[in-house]
Amino acid sequence: MSDILPDTGHGTPAYVADYISKLTMLLTQISTEQVSLVADLLFDCWQNNRRLVFCGNGGSGATSTHMVCDFQKNIWLDGGKPFEVVSLTDSPALLLAWANDTDFSNVFAGQARTWLRKDDILIAISGSGNSPNVLEAVKVAQEVGAISIGLCGYGGGKLAELADHALVADLRNMQLVEDIHMILCHILFSVLRDRIKGILSA
Repeated sequence: MSDILPDTGHGTPAYVADYISKLTMLLTQISTEQVSLVADLLFDCWQNNRRLVFCGNGGSGATSTHMVCDFQKNIWLDGGKPFEVVSLTDSPALLLAWANDTDFSNVFAGQARTWLRKDDILIAISGSGNSPNVLEAVKVAQEVGAISIGLCGYGGGKLAELADHALVADLRNMQLVEDIHMILCHILFSVLRDRIKGILSA
């Protein structure tokens, strides 16, 4: 099955308009209750000195790295209390070592065993919902009793079934899915920051 592209038959302005239209449609499909539940979990994680761990491949890996900046640095600056946040994508040496010495499907799981503890949170990002190394990290989260949150696309895939909670951008278009995942991450960060600052209620 091929990806769903914006309108390619009526020139660039129509393409741009259709891209924005599809992005808006995906946003309206997101459950605000589900996002609020995840935000509650993140607030509890920070309050109780637990860890937040991200992982993902490619663009999703870049989102993982980006969100460490927000959740680690900005929560400290705005909340005055550290939030232990790490992205499993950020050590090329470790990624290569796990891939070379075992298998690429273990590049996140191997690290997750070090970082994840009971009641920590893993945010696992996969546009397809079927990335083997992301799924293996979720399995480690289950083994240690951590909470797994899957950011998925393409209908959710295996990640939506495996994770404790799934936020799904239900379209076969990787760029639009990645857009939604970044927006969701920024919403979750913004909710957490403003609840910590006392200007937003649960």
